[in-house]
Amino acid sequence: MSGLPGKIVAGSGWHAFKLTAANHGDRSLGQVQWLALVDNDSMSDDESDWLSDYAELEYYNPESKAWESLADEIGDGIYFGETELGPKQTVDIQMRVNITAKAPAGDGYTVGLGGYVDQEKNCVHSAFDYYEFTVLKPGSPNENPGDAKPKPGDGDKPAGGKQPQGGAKEIPPTGTLAETGANSMLPTVGLVGGVAVVVGAGALFAVRRRKAATGTQA
Repeated sequence: MSGLPGKIVAGSGWHAFKLTAANHGDRSLGQVQWLALVDNDSMSDDESDWLSDYAELEYYNPESKAWESLADEIGDGIYFGETELGPKQTVDIQMRVNITAKAPAGDGYTVGLGGYVDQEKNCVHSAFDYYEFTVLKPGSPNENPGDAKPKPGDGDKPAGGKQPQGGAKEIPPTGTLAETGANSMLPTVGLVGGVAVVVGAGALFAVRRRKAATGTQA
């Protein structure tokens, strides 16, 4: 991920960032499905303590040329889009988040994850980025927001997600590794066959509790 501020004032509007993924292998990965979420590590049963209930998350659909809500796309599933990712191909997914004014202040995170099925082994593989940021109270000064910081994931492997009702939206590849440079410092979700990457317990909990949230609270 790149471009997400390190500090976001609740109620300050939309903040754009980008999820970039790459297939470093010599074989096509087939359909790679995408997951993204914003939340905090609160284990409270009170939904008003969950950042996810106050985070509006959208992605730019290159086919419709419009911003589309992940909440609308996901429905009862988890994945919001998919890409046929061939050898050495990359994809940039433009995203944005709006942390509404009533969001709980404190630490938060965003996760971007790609998953695909290895047809030969009938095994699900995934890779992810996990970035931390801070939510500030409405009206707080924020002259130097900085950048969200990556955090290594640990804990349980996330459960496999369901596709959105009606099918996931196709997000085409946008480049190749040759174009970006093999040694580029651009943050990427590096999807490598045979490696199942795990995410933190907080992120897994956010996925599990997604269904409990009926919608974003203003």
